[in-house]
Amino acid sequence: MSNPVFGKLEKEWATQGVTPKGYPTMPGYTPGVHTMTAPVSTAPQQDESSSSVSAEAFARMEDSFSAPAADAVDRGRMTYDDVIVKSGICLAVLLACAVASWQTIAMAPGTGALLVLAGVVGGLIFALVNSFSQTIRPALVLLYAACEGLALGGLSAVFESRYPGIVVQALVATAAVFAVTLALFTSGKVRNSSKLMKFTLIGLVGILVYRLLSMILTMTGVISSGFDSITIMGIPLGLAVGLLAVLIGAFCLIQDFDQVKLGVRQGVPAKYAWMCSFGILVTVVWMYLEILRLLALFRDN
Repeated sequence: MSNPVFGKLEKEWATQGVTPKGYPTMPGYTPGVHTMTAPVSTAPQQDESSSSVSAEAFARMEDSFSAPAADAVDRGRMTYDDVIVKSGICLAVLLACAVASWQTIAMAPGTGALLVLAGVVGGLIFALVNSFSQTIRPALVLLYAACEGLALGGLSAVFESRYPGIVVQALVATAAVFAVTLALFTSGKVRNSSKLMKFTLIGLVGILVYRLLSMILTMTGVISSGFDSITIMGIPLGLAVGLLAVLIGAFCLIQDFDQVKLGVRQGVPAKYAWMCSFGILVTVVWMYLEILRLLALFRDN
C-alpha cells in the first residue's frame, strides 16, 4: 500500500472481530475460518414447566422481531457517509486556515511566514502521530488539517504573487483529477490491483529520490538549477516528472478509495472514518502541491 495511513489500517482491519458483512461475531467464530464451534452451555437444566414463555415476554419478543433491522449506523459501523462527512469537515478546516494564512501573508509578511513555518512543522508532527498512533484521535486529525491549511495558504500566496491565477488553476485541476478518479473507480473501469500498488510504490520512491538528489546537488553547487531545467528532446525533465507525479497521485487515490470500500464491507468500527479521511487528505494535499508545481513549470516554459 503506497499510502502508509491505509497500509496501517489494512493490517488493523485484518484483526478486527467482525464478519465480512459487518455483523457481530458469534462465540467460536474466527474471521476467515469457515468452522464454528458451538458454545457449551453451563446454565442449569430447567424442566418443561418452568421454561414456558409468559404472554408479556412473548409480546416483547414479537415487537423485537417486527422492529426494523439494525443498519450499519445502529451497529456502530463505518459507512460511506461517515467518510464523506469527516472528509468534508477536514477540508473545511484546511480551507479556513489557508485563507487566514493567505490574508496574514498579505497584511503582515513576517507574521505570515511564522504561520507557514508553524504549519509545516505542525503538519509533519501531527501526520506522524496520526499515522503511527494506536489510538484514533479526531482532534489530532483536525489539527493536521489546520496545520496543512496554514502551510498551503502561505505557499499558495507566494505562487500567486509570481504567477497570477495559478492557485485557482491548481484548485480546479486537483478537484477535476479527484472527481475523474472517483468516477472511474465507482464505475468499475479502474480497479486496484497488486501490479498497480507495486507501480505506484516504485513511482513514489523514484520521485522522492529524484527530488532529494536534485536538492542536494543544487545546494552543494554541483548543478546550478536542479534536474527540472534539464531538457530531453526539447522537453524539460521537470514537466515529465510533474506529469508522472500527478498520475501517481491519481493511482494513490484509487488505492485510498479501495481501502475505504474494504473497510465498509468488513464493517469496521465507525471511528475509522476519521483515519480514512486523514489518509485521503494526505493524498489530496500532495496532489495539489504537485499540480501547483507543474503549472509553475508550464508558466516558466
